[in-house]
Amino acid sequence: MKYETYGEYDPHHAALAEAAFLTVWAGLGRWHGDLVLIGGLVPKYLCGDLTTPRSLPRPATLDVDLGIALATDSGQYGSLLWELRGQGFKANATQPTRLEKAIGDITVPVDFLVEHAPHTTGVAQVEDITASIMPGVDRALATARQVAIAGVDLHGAEQRLTARVCEVGPFLALKLRAFCGRQQPKDAFDILYTILHYDGGTDVAINAFAEEVRLGNPACTDALLTLREHFANETSPGPVKASHFVLGSAAPGESADTRFIRMTIRQDMVDAASRLLKSATA
Repeated sequence: MKYETYGEYDPHHAALAEAAFLTVWAGLGRWHGDLVLIGGLVPKYLCGDLTTPRSLPRPATLDVDLGIALATDSGQYGSLLWELRGQGFKANATQPTRLEKAIGDITVPVDFLVEHAPHTTGVAQVEDITASIMPGVDRALATARQVAIAGVDLHGAEQRLTARVCEVGPFLALKLRAFCGRQQPKDAFDILYTILHYDGGTDVAINAFAEEVRLGNPACTDALLTLREHFANETSPGPVKASHFVLGSAAPGESADTRFIRMTIRQDMVDAASRLLKSATA
């Protein structure tokens, strides 16, 4: 689930997504090599010190997305679904790719995604898990970063673990592809935030995306189309929706300061997209 604007994200609800990730990752130790975190939690782990002042708000998400290898095999030792049920996650009745756990009146979802060429849509079975098909997951798995994470899981236990997190090149490819199909404001914001605040620097992030293009990441065909069609100028969908996620809709009588921030976000988004496209097609 995604909200249209940043202000709609309740901090407590958003914190449960990270707690859910800690819960799932701690419980699936046998499968760590076949899993990688993708989706809205990734910018938090790729973009360095959270106490550093920044012009953009911190990333927020309400769910956990995990990429999984198609050939994942438990052998004779239990199963993924069995382990997740042991952590309190149950299958969603209407969305077969979603597992969820109720915390009071809040439901925290976990979704699995898999690459299954030549298919680009639909679902695939990975053991007893139903996963959504998404081109680009295999590159996320192949290049995953090891990240030390500490926090409290959904049971209230303190966890200190090392997780596999999608690196910046595959992440940008996946996010741009996602924007191509649904044009959600949060996707545009995540792209801009990650490029501007990647802990290796903006140049490294842009070059990493270009490397995905050169290596034939299957998410990049739609990613490049997105850059050309949806991020070309300040009134294109990408820049407009990135600013909308931060500030909401532009209203008559909007203050000069707000208008300036809105235009700055749009210009930053156009500049970042232009650099991505230029680097990838050089």
